[in-house]
Amino acid sequence: MFKPRNRPCRDCWYWQSFMIRCALRPEEPRLIECFMSLGVSLVEHGQISPWHMSLASLNLFLDTACDPALPWHWRNLCLDHAWRPLHVLQQLVSDRMQQRTLDTVRNRLATLQLQPSLSPSELAEGNPYE
Repeated sequence: MFKPRNRPCRDCWYWQSFMIRCALRPEEPRLIECFMSLGVSLVEHGQISPWHMSLASLNLFLDTACDPALPWHWRNLCLDHAWRPLHVLQQLVSDRMQQRTLDTVRNRLATLQLQPSLSPSELAEGNPYE
């Protein structure tokens, strides 16, 4: 049976990931919950695989947490949510390649070193090499 692709939902999920990554709404922590819920819905409707959704979410949270240009509270919030997709990935491992990928992201999380966020004045200074 033909299963229509609901591309707008997937596009919305990618847009939400962009909003998280760039901290476009750092005063709205529910954005992370909406992102995760939409990802689960996409998995349930066969739009993306659970492995892809979880790995993309985990990498999003880790990349965001490491970005010193973003507000500290947003970076910490993303790091606080990293356990959720990591837990799902641990349940989904089914082959050696996935195990290697899981080991890599576990190591990344275990060795993560957060730099302090830049101050607003540092952000306004721009590139010192201009």
